[in-house]
Formats: sequence, C-alpha cells, structure tokens
Amino acid sequence: MSLTAKRVVVIGWDGATFDVAKPLMAQGRMPHLAALLARGVHAPLCSTVPPVTPVAWTSFATGASPGRHGVCDALTLDPRTHEVRFVSAAQRRLPPIWRILSDRGRPAGAANVPVTWPPDPVDGFVIPGMFTPSHVEDFTYPPEIRREVEAKFGTCRESPMLDPDPAKYLANLLAGVDARCELTLWLMARRQLDYFCSVFMESDRVQHFFWGYRDPAHPRHAELGQAIEQVYERLDLALGRIVAAAGPDAAVAIVSDHGAGPLKRAIFLNRWLMDQGLLVLSGDLARTLAGRRPPSGLRRLVAAAAKAVLPASVVEARRKARSAEHARINNLFSSIVDWERSACVSEGIAGGIFFNEAVVSPADRPALVARLKEGLAAIVDPETGAYPFSAVYAREELYQGEGTPNAPDVVTLCGPGYQVLVPHEIALYAQDAPTGLFAGHKWSGRHEQYGVFALAGPGIAAGVELADAAMPDVTPTLLHALGEAPTESMDGRVLAGAFTAETLAARPVAGAVAGAAATAPAAPDDAAAAAALAEELSDLGYM
Repeated sequence: MSLTAKRVVVIGWDGATFDVAKPLMAQGRMPHLAALLARGVHAPLCSTVPPVTPVAWTSFATGASPGRHGVCDALTLDPRTHEVRFVSAAQRRLPPIWRILSDRGRPAGAANVPVTWPPDPVDGFVIPGMFTPSHVEDFTYPPEIRREVEAKFGTCRESPMLDPDPAKYLANLLAGVDARCELTLWLMARRQLDYFCSVFMESDRVQHFFWGYRDPAHPRHAELGQAIEQVYERLDLALGRIVAAAGPDAAVAIVSDHGAGPLKRAIFLNRWLMDQGLLVLSGDLARTLAGRRPPSGLRRLVAAAAKAVLPASVVEARRKARSAEHARINNLFSSIVDWERSACVSEGIAGGIFFNEAVVSPADRPALVARLKEGLAAIVDPETGAYPFSAVYAREELYQGEGTPNAPDVVTLCGPGYQVLVPHEIALYAQDAPTGLFAGHKWSGRHEQYGVFALAGPGIAAGVELADAAMPDVTPTLLHALGEAPTESMDGRVLAGAFTAETLAARPVAGAVAGAAATAPAAPDDAAAAAALAEELSDLGYM
C-alpha cells in the first residue's frame, strides 16, 4: 500500500467536541467515527484565541495563526470611522490550502468553509460558506457551479434556517446534515480533486441552541434532551458514506474549529468600561438599543405566506430594507459612543477591546493594558461567586505578524459558563439593555477551546491519540499526507506523530517552501453586501 495519499478529503464539523462524541462512540452510536479513529490518529484540537468560527477556520485554511492571516474576529471596528464591519476573505492576508495546491497543479476545492467569500480562483471550485452575503449573484468560483448546484439542490445555504419551534428547528438541522451530505457526495463524484473540504455547520447550531435541553430539569428535556446527540449520530451516518466514496487511496480528516460547552451567564463588558470611566456614551443606551423586536411566530408565518404571492420586485425591496436595518443595528452602539472622551470600547463577538487612537496614545497603552488586565481579572459574579474572565491578553502577547493590527488591542477569554454580551445582540433579540454587569443570553451553549481532529489513510499511524495539536497544524499535516511541503507563510507544524515510522523514513518532514504572494481575493466595496450578510446571519439564528 502506498505511503502517500492520492487525495485528501476533509469533513468539517463546526464546533464538534469529543466531550459529546466519545460517550456516543462508547455507546456504539457513532460507529463510523469509531472506525476512523481505530485506523488513524486523533487529537483534541486547540482552537485559536479567541475560539470563534471566522478566526479558527481561517487558521485552518491558511495553516497560520491570526497574527499572520489577519482575521481576528467576526466583526472589526475601523479605528478612523468607528464603523463596525463583517470580515471577509478580502481581509485574509494569506492563501488557503486549496489555492496553494491549485497553484502547484493539483486540483482542489472547498464547500461551505466560513470566510471564503470572495472565493479564490482555483483549478477546482470554491462554494463559500458562512459570512457570504446572500444577495451576491456570482459568489462561487467558477460562477457556473452555483447554477449547477442550485439546479439540483436548491438555494445554497450554509445551514438550515432558524425556526421558533425548537422541535421544528431540530428537524431542520437533521435534514440539513442529510442535504449537506448529498451535496458533498455529488461534488466528489462531479470531479475527483486532490483536495476537497466540506463543512457541516449543524453541530455548532444545535449546541448553541439545545445545550440547555440536556439538563433533566429542563421542561422539554424528555422530548429534546438528546437533540445534540441526534445531530452527531446523523453526522456519523454522513461520515460513513463520505469515507466510502473517498476510497482507500484517500486520506480522510475530520476537523472542528472549536469545541462546545454550557453557557449560563453573559457579562456586558461595555458596562464595566462605562463604570470605570473608560467608555462614555453621548446617547441613551436603553433607548438606542430598544428599537428592534424579533417577529413573532405569527408574523413569520404571515411573512412567509406574503413572500409566496408578492411580486419578486416587492419581496426584493423589502429584503433590502431589512438588510439595511441589520447593518444599522450593528453600528447602533458605536453611534452613541463619545469618541472624544472614550478610551476604549468592546466590539465584535469575542469580547475584544479596541483602544480609541484619538484618546489613547502609544505611550498610554501599557498603563491601560495593565489596568484592564487587573480590573477584569478581579470581577466576581455576585450570583455565582465565579470569575467571568479566565484570561486577559494584550494582542502582542498572542499574535505576531502583519495581521496583528487587525486584532482588538486587548483580547479576553471567558471562564466556564460565561460569554460576553455584545451590543448588537441586545438590539436584535429584544433584550433590555443591562443595567448591571450580568445578564441572560439567548444561547445555552458556547464555544470552548478544544475541538476535534482525526486523520486516517495511507501512511497514517493507527489508533494513536496525539498531543498538542493546534488549528494551524492541520493544513501542514494534510499537505505532508499528500507528499507536499508547507509554505513559509505557515507557522503551523506537521504533526509528525500522525505518520507511521515507515512513512517518515520514506518521506521525512520537509522544510517550508516559498508560497504564493500574500494576497487575498478582492471584495466589492458594497455596503449592501454587509447589510445582506447581517440579515442572513440573523435569519440563521447566529446573530
């Protein structure tokens, strides 16, 4: 048998964790994952800091840390205009693995990987995933593959729509796994590529919304307490079909961008900054953020019925109006910050703190960082006695590279059960603006630091659990499985323990080689794109 894989197939399970998967394997409920681990290697995969979807999947795609690739949150705050914007692949400073392999003459493709719009031109295809505006016509590469996919499978969506009825939403998620599996198999059969990655988002969604149902005290525990496990079982069935289709000469990998665990309480970080005199508002917080209320179930039903009969031009006009409203909501909090008197503000989805350059000089930075570190570490939740922040970092402590200025000046990590409540969530989900530091959250599950990595195939060791595997290591390791070297832009390493001694003797881990120039696909300067993206993420229940 060859020691080098002819191709690599990567199955992304967004947010998957061994904390859920291993008990299911022990019960015989995930036999295909158990079989993959028995004939290959696996590891708890350390995510990026912060462990959020756009940051981690970009590290996966590039084999590099956030300081190098430049995507450090889902939202960024422009230091000059104070505008809050979504990230895109145009912000990414390094090429993804499918572009690298394509440039080396090896056809490659990616489907549903977050933050891959605008798509890179490749010998293969790119069907972008999360953070792709829904109104963009030619969002795939090549453009015609969208028409092929939608002719056979319908509208491209990164995950099923949220439903106000939890039972119906779970049904949507299970159907979404099946649909993603069928599309993945069709894409694999359409053209055999040397590298192909397909990401399933349902594991992340079910954990955010259904973690609380696992509690036996939950009123719907008997009905929905196994919702997460049901989605994992469905993912396992899909895995079995994809492994069979990949064939024996392929290496198959499973990757998740972060893990998951319970979310109990939210902390409104901006409230603490206000209490410390570091953030000053020029408008009323409660009044500013109270403008939007989510539609009731009846209103959603009426809207769906209306959409079916209204002329397309009317539906499109209404959609654009809603999109503009979502973009406005993202910037509501920024609009009432007194930028002449505020030293810093928390924006994004991960609890980062941005310094105001007009108030904080370079000489002032060390003292402000020290003040934030000391103050945030000392916060205690009076209801639980717990510390909501487990770590606070200056960005220079975490990141090195040309993308570091894209990161917040200070990065926070929450302790178990806590998550920062960010301003736009208050407006989108009809929460009253917190008068204190702590509040509830619409989710009952949150991201955790360790996700999942598994790899099996030609040249791969069998039944081995690896230690110290991190997200940037995945792509260099997959390149080695293909007999390819990583590029100089990657600071991830080849996980040598993933390979048999025979493989390493025949193909020692090679040094990095020069790669493509650090360029990203150009994004159109389109405010409507950002607005439509905000609407899309909200409809999916992610915002």
